[in-house]
Amino acid sequence: MKRFFYITVLLLSVFNTVSVAQDQKWNKHYYMMNAGDTRELPAGNYSSSDEKVAVIKNSRIQAIAGGDCIIHADADSGRAEFAHVTVDWPVQNPVLPYSWKMYIPDNEAHVFNGRLHVYGSLDASGTYCSPYIVPVMTGDLKRWSSDGLAFSSFDEGNVFKGKNLWGSDVHYYKGKYLLYGAYEWNGEGRETNFYVVESDSPTGPFRNFRWVTGSKTKKNIDGITPKILVEKDETRYIVWAPTLQPVKDNYLMLAKLSSDDVIDEESMTNIGKLKDFYEGPSIRKRGNIYYLVYNENCGAITPKNHTPKRLSYATSENITGPYVYRGIILTIENMAGNTNIQGSIEQFKGEWYVFYHRAMNGVWNKRSLCVEKIEFDANGLIIPLVPTSSGVSEGLNTAFPVWFNTAVYGSNYRFTDEGEYGNTLISGAAEIGFRYIAFTGREKQLTLHGSGLENIVYVKVVANGKTIGEGTDAKAISLKKVSKGKAELMLFITTSGDVRLETFRFKQ
Repeated sequence: MKRFFYITVLLLSVFNTVSVAQDQKWNKHYYMMNAGDTRELPAGNYSSSDEKVAVIKNSRIQAIAGGDCIIHADADSGRAEFAHVTVDWPVQNPVLPYSWKMYIPDNEAHVFNGRLHVYGSLDASGTYCSPYIVPVMTGDLKRWSSDGLAFSSFDEGNVFKGKNLWGSDVHYYKGKYLLYGAYEWNGEGRETNFYVVESDSPTGPFRNFRWVTGSKTKKNIDGITPKILVEKDETRYIVWAPTLQPVKDNYLMLAKLSSDDVIDEESMTNIGKLKDFYEGPSIRKRGNIYYLVYNENCGAITPKNHTPKRLSYATSENITGPYVYRGIILTIENMAGNTNIQGSIEQFKGEWYVFYHRAMNGVWNKRSLCVEKIEFDANGLIIPLVPTSSGVSEGLNTAFPVWFNTAVYGSNYRFTDEGEYGNTLISGAAEIGFRYIAFTGREKQLTLHGSGLENIVYVKVVANGKTIGEGTDAKAISLKKVSKGKAELMLFITTSGDVRLETFRFKQ
C-alpha cells in the first residue's frame, strides 16, 4: 500500500508539473502584426528577443520586419514571456502562424465589441482536444491575436481536474460572458456533462464553474458540443447532441435556458436526426431563417464508416423545426490528411463567413482554424464552397513564400509533420493544387524549397489550366506570360526519389 501511495504521489507530481508547463505556454499573449504597426502594452518594462523583428519603445511594440520574437516582461522576480509576436505572416488558410502551434478546432465564432472572437477546443494533449480553452480574435480577419488561457479544467472548482474540454461556445447575457462546453468522459461511464463558467470579458478568465442541470430532475445534462442562440427578446436556446446512444443513431435536442446553469426540461424538444448527422450542431439566425450547421458523415454511419468530413446545414423558419436539409457548405474529404470537420457561420462587418478546421500537415489532432467568405442565393440558401489556400484574401501574395501545407487538392502526395513547420512528401509523380494565387503579372521565376530537391526530375507550373512554366531545375523554373489576377495554381512534379517540399517562392 505504501508503495502504491508513493507511486500515486509521483504520478500526480509529474501530472501537475506538465499542467503548469502547459498553463505557462498558453497563458501569454499572441500578436500578428504588419511591419510598421505598433501596439500598446500595459505600463511596465519589456524587452524583445529579436529587435530585427520588433522593438519596444515606451511600453509599445513596434513591428520592424518579418519573423517571430518573444516580448519579455522584466520584473524584480525575473523575465516572464508576455507575448509571442509574429510580423508579416501572409493571409492564408490555416490562418494562425505556424510558429504559434495553436490548433483550435470545433470553431464557434461570435462578434463582441466590434471584434470577432473564435472559441473552440485546443488540440494540445496528444488526442482530440485538451484541458484548455484559448480563444483568438481579430478586427479584420487578417491579423489575429490571443490573450491566452481563458479557461482550464485545472482551474479551481473543477471536479475532474485535467480532463479534456470538448468544444465551447460563448454568449453575452445581462452584463457577463458565459462559456459553455462538455467534459470528456468522467471515468464512471460515457457521460459528457455540460458545464458553464462566466467572465466580464469575452477573452476571460472564465470562473465560477457550475454543472448545467435539468430544471426538474436536477441531474447534470449529458451530451456533446452545447451551443447557444440568444433571440432578440433575450430568450436563450441551447442545442446539443446526446451521446449515450451509438453515433449512428444520434439526433438533436433543443431547449430553453431558464437560468445560466439550468435547462428548462419542459421545453426540451427532439428536433430530429439530420442527414448523416455526426456531431457539432451550431445555430444562427439570418433574417427569418434559422441555420443549423453540423458535421455530416460521408455516407451512412457504420462501424467501418466514421468519416465526418462534410460541413453541412439545414434550415427552418421555426427554431424548433422542422429542419430541412440543404446540403454541404464545404467538405475536406478530398484533401490530403485524415481528420474531421466542424464549424460555424457568423456575420462580421456586413459579410458572412464560415469558420472550420482542417488538419495541419495532415495530422488528425492538429486541427487548425480556417475561414472562407460565404454568399447566399435569392432564397437564402448558402452557395456551396471549396476549401481555399488563400482564405479571406483574393489570393496568396506572391511577395511571400507559399507553404505547401496550404495545398487543398491534387494527388499522389501526403503532408508530413517533419521539419520546423511540416512539409509535403512526394515520391514519383504528383499533382499539388492551390486556391488561389494573386499574380501581379510580373512573376518571372518559381523556386522550390525543401530537402531532396536533387531527386526532382521535372516540374510544370499551370495557372487556370494554362502552362506558365516548366523545367528540371527546382531552384530556377522560368515563368512566361503570367496573367495578372486570381488563379488556381497546379504544380505537376515528377521525382526519382523522396522529396520533401516546404515552400515555393516567386521572383519578379
